[in-house]
Amino acid sequence: MNKEELNQSLDFIITNPIDKIEISIFSILKENNEVVRLDIELDNLPQIIKLFKNSIQNNIIEKDDFSILQLSTADERKNCFYEYDLDLPEELKKLESVITDENIKKFNFKKNKIIDIDSLIIVLACGDKEISLFNKLSNVEILARGGYIIGKAKERFSKFNEQLLRISPKFQVIRISDKTIITNLETIEKSFGFQDVIKREADIGVNDISSMNILREIDSLREMISNVSFARKLTRIAKNSPVINLRIPNSEIINFARKHPATKSLKYTDDGSKFDLTTKKSKKIFLQLLNDDLLTSELTKLHYASLAKDEYEEDTED
Repeated sequence: MNKEELNQSLDFIITNPIDKIEISIFSILKENNEVVRLDIELDNLPQIIKLFKNSIQNNIIEKDDFSILQLSTADERKNCFYEYDLDLPEELKKLESVITDENIKKFNFKKNKIIDIDSLIIVLACGDKEISLFNKLSNVEILARGGYIIGKAKERFSKFNEQLLRISPKFQVIRISDKTIITNLETIEKSFGFQDVIKREADIGVNDISSMNILREIDSLREMISNVSFARKLTRIAKNSPVINLRIPNSEIINFARKHPATKSLKYTDDGSKFDLTTKKSKKIFLQLLNDDLLTSELTKLHYASLAKDEYEEDTED
């Protein structure tokens, strides 16, 4: 899915009036990740719909300079949304399951407490179209998580004993057209055991490199998986290395590395057939090499390290 397709998929939320849009809100409880439905008074729903309608318009549709990348290729680029293409955690699977599950129970104030809520799922629908939004709640969205809350009591302040849930317009994930799109990567990276997923994919990347037989030894590279930032670079190798996918011969890789200014510092075995990566810097450069990040302009002959490599499609129009 690209940004234009995402905008088109969300168009029904923007173009339809509020009274044509239905909303259901579910909460995921901290204990056992149980999903329960929030029973909200009908009079309040139009304002909540408007809240998310505006949020989608402002934070998705109007982000004209944003693109969509696969999550496995996430890098230091800004202005990106990410399509989830790794193992989907159970919490995010619920973005789809809540739509078809008619047996979800209501939030029970005798059994549950507001402070038990970990996250919200907001389902917006119109006709046969629907989307699900995921919001991992922060401390400011549930009042009663510590501190001493006071409120108005006639003309004075006194202790407020009730717990409050603030429905904010923010969300970090959107499920639409069978696609899961991450809109806030920083929040998601801290949730769902996401780092463990990245490390598992990184280990696959190391195995792919090991099978190339292009390194003197692989263990020092495998040790770097514990560094999440480095593990993400290895995940890109596992999912999307042009050099590996095109089966570029080792001899061509090494010849290129010997000539390119960014890789001239790399060391080799005595017979020159393998890389000898002894420093963190050399390992980082080697991954840039496998990701084909080191480019040369045919026009200016200048060399670049480029994360973005959108393939050029020839324009056939007159």
